[in-house]
Amino acid sequence: MRGALLLPLVLAACVGGRGAAPVADGPVFPVAYDARGIDVVGSGQRIDFGRAQAGVIDTMSRLQGDRPAILQCDNASLTGASWSDGPILVFRNGSFTGWRTESGDMGDTCAPLAIN
Repeated sequence: MRGALLLPLVLAACVGGRGAAPVADGPVFPVAYDARGIDVVGSGQRIDFGRAQAGVIDTMSRLQGDRPAILQCDNASLTGASWSDGPILVFRNGSFTGWRTESGDMGDTCAPLAIN
């Protein structure tokens, strides 16, 4: 029940929420990575490719339970966001364009040059 009540707040960044809200300790909702982006399992909600970097990072931070390290990629038009126990999400010129996990990747990938 608690998860169902938190879902609209957690996903607020997907629809243009402002500011970074505090994140929980550890993953809040499970996610599945696919050819269109990220599925928030069991919620009917998605984080699809093409969404704005700030909103995707805020939403994933809430879902993952921590903030990412921001990566400088080998391609100047790409930026990566890496969570300590999760994915690396890739953004091209501020739009979500790829992901990489232990089990695979989709879209743009980032070969990190530095962590900011």
